[in-house]
Amino acid sequence: MAISARAEAAGPRVRGAGTAGTSYGPMALRIVIALTAIGAALRFGTLNVQSLWLDESATIILVHRSFGGMLSHLASSESAPPLYYVLAWAWTHVFGTGAVGFRSLSALAGTLTIPVVYACGRETSERVGLWAAALATFSPAMYYYSQEARAYALLVLFSAVAFLCWQRALRIGDGRSLAWWALASALALLTHYFAVFLFLPEALILLRRFGLRRAWVPIGAVGVVGAALIPLAARQRSDGKAKWIEESSLLNRIAETIKQFLVGLYGPVEIETAAVSGLLGLAILAIVLRRTDGRERDRARDAAIVAAAALGLPLLLAAAHVIDVFDGRNVIAAWIPYVVVLAAGAGAARAGRAGAALGGAMCAVGIGVIVATNLLPGYQRDDWRAIADGLPTPLAPRVIVGEHYAGLPLSIYLGKMRGLTKGTVLAREIDFGALRVRHTQGAPYPPYVQRRAPAGFHLVAVRSDEAYALTRFVSDRPRRVSAQQLLRLSGDLNGEVLLAR
Repeated sequence: MAISARAEAAGPRVRGAGTAGTSYGPMALRIVIALTAIGAALRFGTLNVQSLWLDESATIILVHRSFGGMLSHLASSESAPPLYYVLAWAWTHVFGTGAVGFRSLSALAGTLTIPVVYACGRETSERVGLWAAALATFSPAMYYYSQEARAYALLVLFSAVAFLCWQRALRIGDGRSLAWWALASALALLTHYFAVFLFLPEALILLRRFGLRRAWVPIGAVGVVGAALIPLAARQRSDGKAKWIEESSLLNRIAETIKQFLVGLYGPVEIETAAVSGLLGLAILAIVLRRTDGRERDRARDAAIVAAAALGLPLLLAAAHVIDVFDGRNVIAAWIPYVVVLAAGAGAARAGRAGAALGGAMCAVGIGVIVATNLLPGYQRDDWRAIADGLPTPLAPRVIVGEHYAGLPLSIYLGKMRGLTKGTVLAREIDFGALRVRHTQGAPYPPYVQRRAPAGFHLVAVRSDEAYALTRFVSDRPRRVSAQQLLRLSGDLNGEVLLAR
């Protein structure tokens, strides 16, 4: 990309202080519009490529309720504050709960993040802003969350707006910027509890710069919002919905978070692409340390402090066993100050062609991961849609055997089903569904294909690819089968046996 060269010709400079706070150059504006259009095409154009998965199905079920019913079930169903679900409830009543309509709220938030990130970088210089926008456009992580009907894309957008207003408050020192920072921070906190880990370092730096007398009102306003959320957070925490995080290795979660920031959540040759992107990132950071000065270095330092705190504080709490909810998804808002630091290196005035080459290479890696993931089903979200599509009109009564929590996403495509844990049930058709198993050391393990027939049933069809496998067995008449026997036959005692209605 020739962003650096284009930005130099993008308009007049004023006061000899770069472009922060000046009018937008016409060339830079056209580049930002083009990047935003490309980002929108990527995000909206592929919304229906991947199946809705477990977490998204939980959100769909929640927003299908009445508004009051949704709010009353929020504590038992989710582990996040209410703002995203309120907006999603209204959004889906207009655009529907199909994959495209449902996910389009996140796609819009992800698209709007691109010009906001540009404005964050532009607080340093126009070139830094353009590189920040380019990295946001082609980031696999930003692309992934822009296509998921969950709160993360909205969290990133509000966090980006808050970070922008915070930067302007530091530069200008006006009450309006502080007020907008407080509002955006409150909206981010109402979207996800982990927004507090960006708010805290930003608030401390504001206190150091302006003193308590000027900063206590905006900081206190966000504090009131946070205090109001404590009862809901405590109730959600007591339900143990995040217990799976604590039970996983903290070192693995740290490694997964680093990989996510570099090349997203899933993708082919993850280790290799993460290594390449990581080396490019280290080279860019070397430019930040050695070839920036003045405002470039100051802005990069401030962003690095916020990013380090947003990642380090929850990590410290997890390592100290105070509260362990450190996970790549939860800390994704730290990507905003992180990308501003990278853009400061790629777009530094003294970075020259090296900065542009490194930034362009990172964008190229991101594009490759995004394209490859869309072409290879094994690296996409769990393909419950393919399993549901593979089931023709049932020979009632039908029993479906799948992995743990299979009933939730399958119900989105097949309607309500009743879970069976013990006892027996009459069935004339038994279907075994399985998904591929991801791992970071190579290609996903292929899905397990069930070929042993339950007693009295015979095999009629097998459908499978790299993402899923579906095996159908039928009987000449309804037969009574045991749920536990079916689970033992499948080899997954933690799976689910579902009776389709």
